[in-house]
Amino acid sequence: MEITETTHNQVALLALAWGVSESEAVQRLVEHFQRSSTPKKSDQRGMIDVYALYEGVRIEGLYDPATESVTVTNGPAQGRYKSPSGAAAAVLRAQNPKVSASRNGWSFWIIAETGSRLQTIRH
Repeated sequence: MEITETTHNQVALLALAWGVSESEAVQRLVEHFQRSSTPKKSDQRGMIDVYALYEGVRIEGLYDPATESVTVTNGPAQGRYKSPSGAAAAVLRAQNPKVSASRNGWSFWIIAETGSRLQTIRH
């Protein structure tokens, strides 16, 4: 894929602002426009669809605002976790056991509907 230097600089700026790689920034933009045309809703009442991008892998989950728990719905870390940070740590341990699993889950998870970090709806 060829892009102009100006476009590359804009993607690099977005990546820096979001704290992700340039590839992940492009992936977020594409997913945002895909969601705009076909928004994904959770089948479970009250649950919020979330996802995380780690090492180029998209991990899906459901956030329960009532309990603040996250259920990871795909990948090797599938299961229910008491907190967003617990779920984030499980994903990191499963995807890359060599790194520290300590992560702030509120900034790790992204709300699928809006593309915003989970921390934006934290009470």
